[in-house]
Amino acid sequence: MTDVFFCSGFAGPEALYPGLSGRWQFAAPFLDGNEAALLALIRASRARVLAGWSTGAHLLLKYAAELFPRFERVVLFAPFLRFTDCFPARLTRAMAANMAQDPERTVRGFWKNCGIDAPPAWNPAWAALLADGLAYLLVSEAPATPLAAGHVTIISGATDRIVRPAAIANVMAALPGAGRVEHAGGHFPGLALVTDTLWP
Repeated sequence: MTDVFFCSGFAGPEALYPGLSGRWQFAAPFLDGNEAALLALIRASRARVLAGWSTGAHLLLKYAAELFPRFERVVLFAPFLRFTDCFPARLTRAMAANMAQDPERTVRGFWKNCGIDAPPAWNPAWAALLADGLAYLLVSEAPATPLAAGHVTIISGATDRIVRPAAIANVMAALPGAGRVEHAGGHFPGLALVTDTLWP
């Protein structure tokens, strides 16, 4: 059994975190299954720590009332209740149109905006899965109903170009009692930050 279940972000394969395979249970939305499939994995997990980044954190927030009490600690990197709160719908639609024309270039552009310095190899099989993911992000919403969250930590980047401060504020309002940490980087929580946070 691993101590950590990590739900990654859009276009966030485990290759972004070299050396951590085997230390956690890892799942990437869309690449490793749809919302229902990932929920089944989380519900079956015996980990002590539940963590998510961006889209993965959003998925956890959608089911926070059910999921959060199951874990000793919850860590949300760059979370949002609604993607359109932080990234305009018109830009998401434009990204979807670009995906249809040149998916690899589109995703590599996204990785660059995330602040990923060493992107993984592109897998053509991801194209259709990530196109479905963009459609999901346009409509998916997590409830804003306050949920006591004394064991939850919200982590965001000071230079995040994707999840803006207002979106983080919305999450904080929905999770009274949660801790708040800001790091100096952007949208992507790098290997050192993730390792130091999840295995302190």
